[in-house]
Amino acid sequence: MACVLTCGVPTIVDAQDQKPCVLVFTGVAQGADTTAARYVTAANGARYTYIGGGVDATCEGQGNRLLADSAEHYADRGELILISRVRYSEPRMNMQSDRMVYFTGDERLLASGNVRGKTSTGTRFTGPELEYFRAKPGLREAPRWRAPGRPFVRMAPSDSTPPAAPRGASDAPSDSVDLTADVVISQNDSLFWAVGTVVLQRPDLLATADSATMDQGTGFARLLKGPSIRGRGERPFTLTGKVIDLWSRSQRIERVRADGTARVLSDSLTLSSDTIDLRIANQQMERIFAWGRRASAVTPPQQLEADSLDILMPGQRVQELHAIRHAMAYTRVDTLRIASTERDWISGDTIVALFDSTATGDTTSSGRMREVTASGGARAFYQMPAAGGGRGRPNVSYNRGREIVVSFLNGAVSTVAVRERASGLLLEPVPSDTARTTSPKPPALRP
Repeated sequence: MACVLTCGVPTIVDAQDQKPCVLVFTGVAQGADTTAARYVTAANGARYTYIGGGVDATCEGQGNRLLADSAEHYADRGELILISRVRYSEPRMNMQSDRMVYFTGDERLLASGNVRGKTSTGTRFTGPELEYFRAKPGLREAPRWRAPGRPFVRMAPSDSTPPAAPRGASDAPSDSVDLTADVVISQNDSLFWAVGTVVLQRPDLLATADSATMDQGTGFARLLKGPSIRGRGERPFTLTGKVIDLWSRSQRIERVRADGTARVLSDSLTLSSDTIDLRIANQQMERIFAWGRRASAVTPPQQLEADSLDILMPGQRVQELHAIRHAMAYTRVDTLRIASTERDWISGDTIVALFDSTATGDTTSSGRMREVTASGGARAFYQMPAAGGGRGRPNVSYNRGREIVVSFLNGAVSTVAVRERASGLLLEPVPSDTARTTSPKPPALRP
């Protein structure tokens, strides 16, 4: 049995793709049941059709198909209601749900109840509801869909199984991106918008925010309102800010930038600035740029500050740091040998610090500073153990010059070289047998 029901739609045009939906129902057999249709014409002339025993329908010549246990068709208003075990398919989309309404006039489908689906590009989704807008020449160029009710969306071209629920990073395909939010909107299965407690999971990171946008074509994503990113590599890190942008290639993150009170926290570095730009390889930070207001980098036991910072850290271990404009570096003294609450410091227009990142086998701690060079109005204040051994008040060295190079040995100052326009002083502590018991504390030296 087959019947053709024409929906109430605008004038038919010549192009096949631009024709309005002409619904064709084909009879099916399900066990002892066979499709049965009942036609009703209301007093006002409206036509209703009730179909039971299995529904198999399509829009003639448009390549879509609708299956369900039963249906109601309201031709005058262009509305087809599909009930129980609903399945919809077309070249771009496959869906399943408990119930679906197909508005043929504007090519819109509203699926509800245990919605599951898959697009032609590999996007899978599950949720309580999904509204799908078909692509149709003269109506809309690209398909789009909107899913409220906190759906789960997986973008994974290599995964052929629709997800039933979010899975852990170890269970997800290597090319997957998992998205959960209160509302998810997709345009052409490439642009995505997510609103409300957004959770974005990839094999290499976990991101959260209040809202997010993603472009699968360019690999760009933006997180807004309280965003946070946690790296999932062997040496994890956390990045926060007011706005976070991500760039990826082949589903692997290559660059992340946080703007507005940005902060990075890892086992080897704590970095804060107005803007932080991370370059990532093999799920680890390889290089960091920080600028805007005052950038600060803390690596045990050092701290560097400047208007901008450039940090090289292959394997996520700090190797070289460039501090530019109003740069200053602090180093804690060896309190086992020096009795002082002051920190050593060096300042200049530019500071370049080199770290010995291979000096220790402990992969969770950063290497010690082995050399620091300050240039452009350089000044340095360092404390050294007094002669005689044991813990006591230090010798104090203060130097000025165009350039100062400080070398370290086992974490302590080894040599200080001052180049051009050099000046300075060296102070030795007063012997304890002649020192005044109430001598005032000398003022702290600052650049």
